[in-house]
Amino acid sequence: MCGIAGIFDSHTHPNSGELLPMVQIMTHRGPDHEGTLVTGPIALGMRRLSIIDLDTGNQPIQNHDQSVSVIANGEIYNYLELRVGLEEQGYQFKTQTDTEVLVHLYTEYGQEMLPKLNGMFAFAIWDEKLQSVFIARDRMGIKPLYYTQVGDRFLFASELKSITTQKNIDKSLNENAISDYLRLGYIPRSATPYQSIHKLLPGYFLKVNEKQVHCEQWWDLKKPHTPDQEMLEDFDSRTMESFDHSIKLRMRSDVPVASFLSGGLDSSIISATASKMSQIEFQTYNVKFDDTVFDESPYAQLVAEQNGTDHHHVAVSATDVLEKLPLLVWHMDEPNADSAIIPNFLVSEFAAKNVKVCLSGLGGDELFGGYSRYVDKPLGPYRQFFKRFPWIAWLALPLIRLFSPGNAKRIYPYTGKKHHWRTYLNQIQLFDTYELRKLGLKQTGQTENLIRTLWNEYPGSDAVGQRQFIDQHTYLPDQILALTDRMSMAVSLEVRVPFLDHHLIGQAANLSGEKKQSATGEFKIWLKNTLGIRVPEELLHRKKWGFAGPVENWISNNALADIIQTLPQLLSGLLNEKYIRLLVENKEDPRYHTMMWRLLILAIWLKVSGMSKKPEKTIDQLFE
Repeated sequence: MCGIAGIFDSHTHPNSGELLPMVQIMTHRGPDHEGTLVTGPIALGMRRLSIIDLDTGNQPIQNHDQSVSVIANGEIYNYLELRVGLEEQGYQFKTQTDTEVLVHLYTEYGQEMLPKLNGMFAFAIWDEKLQSVFIARDRMGIKPLYYTQVGDRFLFASELKSITTQKNIDKSLNENAISDYLRLGYIPRSATPYQSIHKLLPGYFLKVNEKQVHCEQWWDLKKPHTPDQEMLEDFDSRTMESFDHSIKLRMRSDVPVASFLSGGLDSSIISATASKMSQIEFQTYNVKFDDTVFDESPYAQLVAEQNGTDHHHVAVSATDVLEKLPLLVWHMDEPNADSAIIPNFLVSEFAAKNVKVCLSGLGGDELFGGYSRYVDKPLGPYRQFFKRFPWIAWLALPLIRLFSPGNAKRIYPYTGKKHHWRTYLNQIQLFDTYELRKLGLKQTGQTENLIRTLWNEYPGSDAVGQRQFIDQHTYLPDQILALTDRMSMAVSLEVRVPFLDHHLIGQAANLSGEKKQSATGEFKIWLKNTLGIRVPEELLHRKKWGFAGPVENWISNNALADIIQTLPQLLSGLLNEKYIRLLVENKEDPRYHTMMWRLLILAIWLKVSGMSKKPEKTIDQLFE
């Protein structure tokens, strides 16, 4: 696990003085070693967190004649199997690290190396003979990669702040991206808060040389939907076998592997399975909020006791929010309004005192049906009326928006017969186009077009699968995986996600929606009926809780409440001050706390995004 950065410039060759700021601002991603390669048009740098081959695995790693060099962030889990095949072809290895496999795979297969990889990664390979850079990102976007071009110079890095250390970077705000953030709570797909900087999409690669920057997709989520009859007949055992194999691969490490254990089904199944495979006493980690109405820690304790894990528990409060939030938003690089950044950081910080690697249950909801929004709920009389008479809904909508904007989104999906994608859009967005314009934004983002496009691209007719397909392209990589990567790497902790093995993803895509969840509120039906036997029965019947913080309590905290009142002034340079004041004063809106949190995160990001080092102020000090 590392942070990587690079500069390619055939006309004005980069030097180490330009590269080092990009690398050193990411020291938290890799405190164990710093490596660079500066030669001709290329400058490559990395910070290493040593996980596999602690002694000889430092990067960059080169082939025998130094014509191919690689820097990589992440892990190639099937590197041992790949290494055997390469050795049989005559390749010789100098190290025991997984990264060296990439050098020889590239030499042998070029871009066709990518489908052979099972892992989470973002890497860059310098080809001296071709004078080109080959950059690739893993299938699901578990590891990040940003890039930009300034004249003849191409720059890339694991973190956005790494790129902004360079001169002449255009930091003009991307208004469409800000609108998408206000809608969704994160910026989806390739966009970033800056117009000139982009994210490499999951499952894509770049080829960069003096003449061009070529971007191409190498893996597509639509393609796993091709089950053969044998797979369908033995689906349960094959999928359980794939899950166990995924855990086994992700237990490969030269340092101890632990697990996050929230007490939910996904993390419990992973912790129970991994503890049986561990050769040493297995450690599990749990975080609990003091100021919340629900507490999952008793369920986590049940799992820990059943499996004999060395269980660690930490309790946190609203004070932690005040102390940590500016730092966490700085680490996030982009505004991300998921309150789970708080518990993610705190449990990562807690675990990192003892271990370097933790497993996580991320992806279980998006694969096996864990969200109520994945099924259409029965319509009550109120909604049935508007469904039957959509023209009345169209007439009523302006008045409803005026007097009760929080309820407008409940009406909107029923103002037309063919707006099925809008039904899902209105379940996941906070502000709609009308409200974004009231906020003073002329560009209202790509969200509507993105959701409609993904809805229509889904290669099937399963309603649950269709919604999951959208989330797997957006919410999963751009919010959930992004915040987990940033919050864990902020404290030099590697997080591995067994549910997102691409074999398991393909199998889950072939599971029908009714076997995942029901309209009556039953979640993860298949998962409970199969892998659920590995956890205490109490977990199978408990209410589902998300891994997030109690935002309502936080917003009501005196210090935060005072800052909320200043949001109109804090955001006046970007948004309509008068309309924000109306939102701040309208505490009866059912969306109030979510809106205030989203606007607060944006205000903090605007304040800390230009900082060249970690902010040391609490949130109240930040806005003094």
